[in-house]
Amino acid sequence: MRFFHKSQAGLLVLASFVFSIFSPSIAHPNHDEEETGSCLTGHIKLAELIFGKISPSDFDTSAVSQRFAQPEKRTSDQSVPIIFYSSSEQNRRPIITMANDRLSPVEALAIHKGKVVAVGSLASVRKKAGERRFFWNLHKQVILPGFVEPHLHVMLSALLKGYFLDISPLRAPSFESAMKQLRDELKTLKAGEWLLAYGYDPSRLNWHDLSKEDLDKEVSSTTPIVVINASGHLAYANSLAFQEVGITKNTPNPQGGEYAKDPKTGELTGVLVESGAILQFSAKATLANLGRTGRVKEGLAKILVQWLAKGITTVFDGGLGAVTPQDLETVANLTEVSPIRIRAAVADFKPGDAEKMLGTGNMPAGGFKQKGLVVKTVKLWSDGSTQGFTAAVKQNYLPEHFPAYFAGKEKGVLVWPDSANSGESAYNTTMYDEMVKWLNRGYQIMVHANGDRASDIVLGNFEKIFKEYPKHNPKRSEIIHRIEHFTVTQTSQVQKAKDLGIAVSHTMGHVHYWGDTFRLGVLGKERAERIDPVKDDVNIGVIYSFNSDSPVTDADPLLWVGTAISRRVYKSNNILGKAQRVGLEAALKGVTTNPAKQILWEKQVGSLEAGKYADFVIVSKDLRGFDWERRNTNDIKILETWIGGVRRYSAFGSV
Repeated sequence: MRFFHKSQAGLLVLASFVFSIFSPSIAHPNHDEEETGSCLTGHIKLAELIFGKISPSDFDTSAVSQRFAQPEKRTSDQSVPIIFYSSSEQNRRPIITMANDRLSPVEALAIHKGKVVAVGSLASVRKKAGERRFFWNLHKQVILPGFVEPHLHVMLSALLKGYFLDISPLRAPSFESAMKQLRDELKTLKAGEWLLAYGYDPSRLNWHDLSKEDLDKEVSSTTPIVVINASGHLAYANSLAFQEVGITKNTPNPQGGEYAKDPKTGELTGVLVESGAILQFSAKATLANLGRTGRVKEGLAKILVQWLAKGITTVFDGGLGAVTPQDLETVANLTEVSPIRIRAAVADFKPGDAEKMLGTGNMPAGGFKQKGLVVKTVKLWSDGSTQGFTAAVKQNYLPEHFPAYFAGKEKGVLVWPDSANSGESAYNTTMYDEMVKWLNRGYQIMVHANGDRASDIVLGNFEKIFKEYPKHNPKRSEIIHRIEHFTVTQTSQVQKAKDLGIAVSHTMGHVHYWGDTFRLGVLGKERAERIDPVKDDVNIGVIYSFNSDSPVTDADPLLWVGTAISRRVYKSNNILGKAQRVGLEAALKGVTTNPAKQILWEKQVGSLEAGKYADFVIVSKDLRGFDWERRNTNDIKILETWIGGVRRYSAFGSV
């Protein structure tokens, strides 16, 4: 049995609770093959148990449509251009355009009919805008291109806003506060309902793993409780939950999971390992909690508002359909009403998954399209998560906090072992063959790889493919392929990515939130210092970006800019990897022009240039003079977010 931690795959365990409620009967055809390494195990059966209770079409976009149906009525005549400028002598060039991958600041910006009309000197912009125009004085404020988030998960982020209690360390920074929040949530439950929570993270709470005794004594022994670990690959249940499901210490482990036991006594610890075990509890809990599903109906609108408040104007979903093909339909519906631009990859978590949505033919010209959604990308997974000890690394993890239930996997695991590396494939085809298949059909490939061992395999596959099929080399195809996370790395791998024309996207929360954990409890100082090696990316010339992998971390592009510049760790303010710090220009590229290239949309978004979408952010302070070393990124306020020439968010009130 293979286990792997905090990745998109781990998030699917959460989806086994949530999506089981919303999945229609067409979710999946039958699967007979063994899925012991996949978090999809059992999701289909659970969907068949309770599908149809609520249809996604009943809730998925109505709240969004109502929230964003009326664009802001500006005081100016919308038929004329708006010119943004500053009369302040200290802020003569307030528009940071990021043209040509440089800050490229200018005096003025003109927008009209959703597009950028002109940028440059105030005189030249006034001339291009014509005689009838409206002027907008920024004074000390500064405009940046709208932020492009290249890897998050729309549906999971939205659904987790309401259905589960969030006890992640940002909301519950200690064991005691997490337990208090659980106790408080008990008051909201009706008779027979289960208490469901997510986000508990022992690696950031002094490695305090939850037990059923903790939950019995600290929260309740009379209400069934299940808490999902932040990794998404573990859960914790109290004694009553085990009783409700009928599991004892003598119950055999289910396929694709494990009921963890004390190695000395043989008693159940309360820890559920992987989806095969968690599924047994989710089936019971979702049926008991059907009355609470209304809490998620506002989730999509809430998450979009949250992202707008962070200056995000474009998002890329990193794996639609990993649980059910209905993901694609729901997000396609969302594109019809969302103020934020959305593109996506389709998940190929195991062979055949992506074909359920994209079919078996070549990519249509301009991409696979459904309503306003365009898909040009297929996503694969190669390993697990670093903080979860399951990213495939070359050297053993530190032993002190290594989970006993992962014994024998001290170098992590490969989600999709490749015959070229391991001598056998976990599925009926190798990752190499799967990559070739989708490349031959014309799609972009993005592969999840956290560990250096996994990255070696992925880079090796690309290298072999480009040699055997030169037409797929990005230098000829002009399609940039991606490695996601690229966390534990070596300089030689960064160089190889550059040589092959492969782009990388770093989850900068690894540095900000888990930096100390990596250094002290997971990787050790030497390896931890160079995780997410942005400076190497810059020096070597790799196209890099920064992502949140939301809901793994909240989407917050300015925070990732600050993290890339300072490498400061949350709370401790320790510096993790001083040698990997970069300047403002390089950091801003990671959330503007570079991700625009990676999602294959650079001609429309990512910078403020004539002809591109008028997507931009107005911030309270000039980033060029900000003391990133000593001040908190929160000191820079997102004042307004504009998309297509319409103000969609204002810090000063409703738009």
